[in-house]
Formats: sequence, C-alpha cells, structure tokens
Amino acid sequence: MKVLVNSILGLVCLFFYLGGSAWGGQSVTPHTVFKGSTTQTGQSIEYPTDGPAQITSILLEFEPGSDLGWHKHLAPTHIYVIEGTVTVEFSDGRQEGFEAGNGFLPVMNVWHDARNLGSGPARALVVITGAKGKAGIVFRDAR
Repeated sequence: MKVLVNSILGLVCLFFYLGGSAWGGQSVTPHTVFKGSTTQTGQSIEYPTDGPAQITSILLEFEPGSDLGWHKHLAPTHIYVIEGTVTVEFSDGRQEGFEAGNGFLPVMNVWHDARNLGSGPARALVVITGAKGKAGIVFRDAR
C-alpha cells in the first residue's frame, strides 16, 4: 500500500513539475486576454443545461463597412478581436467598440449587430459555449 501511495504522489509531483515547466517554460508566456463572469451589459453568465456541452469556434472576417446582421446570443459567448475594431450596436443606437487585442462577453438574448466601422479589415474569434444540437446564435433576418 505504501508503495502505491508513494507512486501516486510521485506521479502527481511529476505532473505538476512537467505542467509547470511547460506552462512557465522559457518559450511560452501566457497572457490572459479576458476573464469575466458577466456580459458587456452586466448579465451573469449561465451555461445551458438542455443538452450535452458543445464548444464552437468561429473566425469572423469583416471588410470595412460590413456588418454581421442583427442577432442574439442564446449561449455564453466569448469574442476576441484579432484585428481592427468590432463595434457592437444596439437597437437604441448605443454603440460599444472593441479594438484588436481585447476580449469580451457579448450580451445574451438581446438583439444587436456587430460592425466594422473602420477603414481596414477586422477579424474576431467567436467561441460559443452552448449545448449540442442547439443554436448558440440566431439571426433576426435569414440571409
């Protein structure tokens, strides 16, 4: 029994040692781009419970002057702006811009649009943490 316990402790220590050196190694520097538990308007994040979890990643590319279309998020979503500025517009005309290098959690269950109001391209990574077989984003007008 003592040998088994020592073996497990040794493996745990090895795991932390290797994990620590891989994460904190000389060639890897982690940078937190976003950490939060509320959307851009202060809504608390609640994960779907109506099916097995599924994560979907989408790369959006916006030409200058283009927009995604009016939509709403039905599942918690994280957006990381890679290039340019993505501007979120609400039906009341309010706008909020997010520049390259910034991440945010967009509002849920509220119609809004995402636009590139700049003169150059914009790109963003969208990560939806939803449920398998369920839409994470719906559009007001099908394109």
